[in-house]
Amino acid sequence: MKLKSYNVAECFSTFALPHILYVDQLADREKAVMICCLGWNIALFDSLDQQEEQIGRLWERIHADNRKEPWPCLEQGFKQDLRAVVRQKRLLFPWLHSAIKSAYLVRVDQHDVLQVTANNSDHEFKVVTHPDPMGLPKIIEQLRLMQENTQKQVDLVRRLRSVPEALGDIAITKMITAYCVQRADLLGYHQLLSLWRETQPAPSVKRVIAHWLGVIAEIDKTSEAVIQTLAGDPDYAS
Repeated sequence: MKLKSYNVAECFSTFALPHILYVDQLADREKAVMICCLGWNIALFDSLDQQEEQIGRLWERIHADNRKEPWPCLEQGFKQDLRAVVRQKRLLFPWLHSAIKSAYLVRVDQHDVLQVTANNSDHEFKVVTHPDPMGLPKIIEQLRLMQENTQKQVDLVRRLRSVPEALGDIAITKMITAYCVQRADLLGYHQLLSLWRETQPAPSVKRVIAHWLGVIAEIDKTSEAVIQTLAGDPDYAS
């Protein structure tokens, strides 16, 4: 099995992308990346009490920097957004305990570039925030291959895990990483296709997209099964 190795910054970029898809204003996309970075790091705290304490401290810092009294709904919305990102990080990347030192979205030559610093290394990723719906056939083909390959891995991984020392710790970690990234990718695909389904006037196109949204759910479930088998823990990805 040949799987790509992913570093922390690559995992974060995949994690953050769904939060900036089709967000029109650059300032709002920048804010979304900031929330993703903060939420990722808060998720590194194990207990809910610790997470809530960090969220509270962040809000107090923002409140202190703001000369005007913020609306109560602003505080509620900020904390809800952070909690959602924290839950998502712990769901998709529960094994990854490295913090994101910084994450910024900038415009370079009419493109958004995500700049991430993690593990004392700087990375840049060009991101497409407004994909063209004409790319639907390519996405369908990617999902078709992903579905086929992931299904094949379920039985293979189970057989390998049944043989003592057939997979070393490094190989297991690499494979878990790849399938966690795949689950994050699927979240982006789901959001993308959901938005396209809402904007497409043709009922036939809507039906096609609805079918592949169902396929995404199946692939995600299979990916989770692979991760659980590799980890040897049925609750690993929950």
